[in-house]
Amino acid sequence: MPATMPSAATAAIAAVTFAALYAGHQVGDHVVQSDRAAIAKGVPDRERLAAGVSPWTGWGACLRHVAGYTATQAAALVLVGLVAPLELTGMVIALIVSASTHAVIDRRWIVRRLIRLKGCHDWREGPYLIDQSLHVGAMLVAAVLGVAVPGAVGVVTVAIAAAALVGAALMTERRLGHGLSMSTVTPDDTR
Repeated sequence: MPATMPSAATAAIAAVTFAALYAGHQVGDHVVQSDRAAIAKGVPDRERLAAGVSPWTGWGACLRHVAGYTATQAAALVLVGLVAPLELTGMVIALIVSASTHAVIDRRWIVRRLIRLKGCHDWREGPYLIDQSLHVGAMLVAAVLGVAVPGAVGVVTVAIAAAALVGAALMTERRLGHGLSMSTVTPDDTR
């Protein structure tokens, strides 16, 4: 148990950070994102992989989407920061966590694996709802870390962890590229 209990003010800052991240997510993922990015950002389908396309194809589109998405979340945090005492380092940490997890989730292979594990291939809205649920869970973690991890050292630590997450995703895509189950979800199912 921590030496001091978090205060109601700390909890409120985490809550408004989450609210801002969520609002920015909704606008960034549904209004700002282009149809072209939504289609191009995922891991290539089985046929393209079999034709020799790199499993990393689509990362450029994914990163462009995440840049716009993160800018939208940053604007939401700045807006909330006008009335709530948000720390700059906390906002940066929250954005790093949200951006890195968003990029990995938007590659879609985690969603496909969950669909396969759950056996919900016939659940029409499943890909989108699982994708969005993973994003919301990641934003909750981002909001809590943005309040709980202090200062510049926290920013560096979280940035290293985020780079490791993306690196692990890249390695997983490389290793599993041809073995991913692409037949259950089409490339534009989890916009």
